[in-house]
Amino acid sequence: MSGRLGGDFPAFFGAGSIVMAGQTDDLYEPAAQAAAQIGLLGSEGGFIMYPYPPHVAAIYAPLSELPYRVAYALHTAAMVGAFIGALALIRPMVPFVARWFSATIVVSATAYPVFVGLAGGQNTALSLLLVAAAWRAWHHDRDALAGLALALLLFRPQYAIPLLGLAFLDRRWRTVGSAAIGAAGVWLANAATAGAGWIGFWYDGVRPLLEADAEINAVNEIAPTGVLVAVLGESTAAVAVGGAISAGIIGGLMWAWWSRRLDLGGRMALTAAALPLLGPHAIYYDTSFLLFTVTVLTDRRLLSPGSVGLVWLATWIHLARYPIGANPLVVVIAVVLVIAATRLLRAQPADVPDRVLPTHDSYSVR
Repeated sequence: MSGRLGGDFPAFFGAGSIVMAGQTDDLYEPAAQAAAQIGLLGSEGGFIMYPYPPHVAAIYAPLSELPYRVAYALHTAAMVGAFIGALALIRPMVPFVARWFSATIVVSATAYPVFVGLAGGQNTALSLLLVAAAWRAWHHDRDALAGLALALLLFRPQYAIPLLGLAFLDRRWRTVGSAAIGAAGVWLANAATAGAGWIGFWYDGVRPLLEADAEINAVNEIAPTGVLVAVLGESTAAVAVGGAISAGIIGGLMWAWWSRRLDLGGRMALTAAALPLLGPHAIYYDTSFLLFTVTVLTDRRLLSPGSVGLVWLATWIHLARYPIGANPLVVVIAVVLVIAATRLLRAQPADVPDRVLPTHDSYSVR
């Protein structure tokens, strides 16, 4: 509607061009980012903040050598492929998706946050793919592969680190070990891009940009702290209450994974709904993680088709954020999380193993 093609893609395209030009030292400089995005924002002024680690900009560098529209089309195709790949990966764990694969793609892709993530130049679909890959690997007892998937997810540490912590509580040592090795590779990739001190360089560069962006993106926030700050303003009370809500959710997830009260699919459904609520900031397109929660609940007949339709419709409530002054999608996430927790816990008896082993005929094992 603004005339800007590609949503937030100019930020990634511009960051890639900065790295390609050999100006990585200026990667997080507002002036450099603004200069790299000249001509990409239609009639809008300013620039879109690039907050990701340096190695992500290096990945986008080859795309920045292409005409912008071609690069955007390729990026969108890659994200659509990642989204479909995420759904394909969860088919063994969620038979409903396998039976209704095409319908699941259509319904999910037209939910507002997913649609914006795919068409708006975001990489949320890649996050979905890596979480699905870790889940699939755990399902098949290939814990080391799960660790590598979560290491790749470290480009969004607010999601990778909680998942690794939950894997630790679940006593998945091979996942933790392989993730440590993968994290070393990620560190080396960033060091090759921005030098050995890249962590401080990234933190110092992004912190003022995030502070400025928090005010601009206040109505797009779905994390409890971000939403309360949008409603109440920057205050100790808003931060304290929002932090307490997130801490309570974290505590509940820790209990679920440590106690194994739910099977793996149940835990992943619960975790997917909770992920956007764990940190101080999350933007509305990360509501896409509800995809895993809703499909698991539907598969287990804990959510009716009519309820799924209501969730789909409720995702469009994001369009009411400006009249409200905060993002109502946080309510949708909270409701789905509560429904998932109560219905999964009620439906599944305690101490159920992650999979059922085949029974042996007593006559065949004499």
